[in-house]
Amino acid sequence: MKNSLLVVLVLSLMSVGLVAEDWITIYNDDLSLVRSQMDLELQEGRQEYNYSDITSRINAASVIVSSLNNQIRVAEQNYEYDLAGKAQIMAKYIDKEVTMLTKNQATVYSGIMKFYDGSSIGLLESGTNRLLILSEAEVEVIQLAELPSNFYTRPTLHWSLIAPRAARYPLQLTYLSGGFSWDVAYNAVWNGEKLALNSWVTIRNYSGRAFNNVNLKLVAGDINRVSNVYKSYDEMTLDRATMAGGMAAPSFEERAFHDFHLYSLDQKVSFANNQTKQLELYPLQNVNARSEYAYYVHSNSVLSNIIFRNTEAEGLGKPLPKGIFTIYRADVDGNLELIGEDSIEHTSRNEEVTLTTGKAFDLVASTVVRDARSISQRVSERTIQVTLRNNSEEAKSIKVYHQLNANSRIVESQRPYEVNNELKATIPIQIAAGEEIIFTFRERSEY
Repeated sequence: MKNSLLVVLVLSLMSVGLVAEDWITIYNDDLSLVRSQMDLELQEGRQEYNYSDITSRINAASVIVSSLNNQIRVAEQNYEYDLAGKAQIMAKYIDKEVTMLTKNQATVYSGIMKFYDGSSIGLLESGTNRLLILSEAEVEVIQLAELPSNFYTRPTLHWSLIAPRAARYPLQLTYLSGGFSWDVAYNAVWNGEKLALNSWVTIRNYSGRAFNNVNLKLVAGDINRVSNVYKSYDEMTLDRATMAGGMAAPSFEERAFHDFHLYSLDQKVSFANNQTKQLELYPLQNVNARSEYAYYVHSNSVLSNIIFRNTEAEGLGKPLPKGIFTIYRADVDGNLELIGEDSIEHTSRNEEVTLTTGKAFDLVASTVVRDARSISQRVSERTIQVTLRNNSEEAKSIKVYHQLNANSRIVESQRPYEVNNELKATIPIQIAAGEEIIFTFRERSEY
């Protein structure tokens, strides 16, 4: 029985290897893991092979080449990134025979090229052995004896492979690359009690390679990296993918993975180079939420917040990758109007999310410090006065926040307050339309 299972397993692995297929796992912070399967027709013994279907942002040190049962040995691997271009070709012809024609083919020079610096060419002339320095601007045609052997038009992996016999071999190539990034755009409609929430994954491909029908995974979380070796590139054009009629829309399956969260797309997807694609992360969610006004002592404005708890009971309960919330509300004419944007970090289940939509126009607040005094060399006190005004036509509820530190505490307050485990004091205030409220609290610091 064990032998039968082993044979089935080996055959299944071989069948997978014979099908060309790509996988991409995209992390945050401009990092992706690319896996490609290919079949190579190889001869017996050692041979050279060039593979150029890679990204231009490949991390050459991360490349892993593997074959079924380790049948193929990689004796040597080179990453050829000195791509074809005039400067690169000229550099390969130092100390070699060249012929140059000046503008309008007025003069022909032949000899050994001794140097090329981009603006001038040093030529040891045939027959005279004179060193001629020609201005590149005056040279119209450069004739080379042949194309250099190490001439590459694309980033290329050059392998020296050893095969036990002539056959077709399935190989898998794995490497890290820059050029792929992803984040989430959350679009929500607020009605005063609920958020109708749509979430879209935005994926950008500026890796230098197109991918057709790839298996896609996204990893949400911040993995530790030794250094950031990739440069950032500008975002390119937006292309929202649409599915053909009658086909199910692609959806992501979420699951915990190590200390992160992984999202696997249930359909294959294609990415053109320099393309931005959007895919739905979660279907529409109706989330219970509440509105809250917040004033942080010593700031100059009252913030308008929408707050919800990320639980199933409240209509969500899903890991939320970092991204931007764009929030709309319907006007009296039924049209949606933008009321604010805010960003969130990676947020797990059961956590509270606070979205700031903006500054409340008709709520005014200010803070002044009164009666600051030293009781002793190590003890001081100050009285903090908060003024709130409600210029709107409705009563409002405002939470006033004051951040304490390990050496401070509130010793007296005209209003009830609570202090949480993070030493943030909260003072709830109910304020009627057109009302002004002034209150104080006393803070003591001991060192």
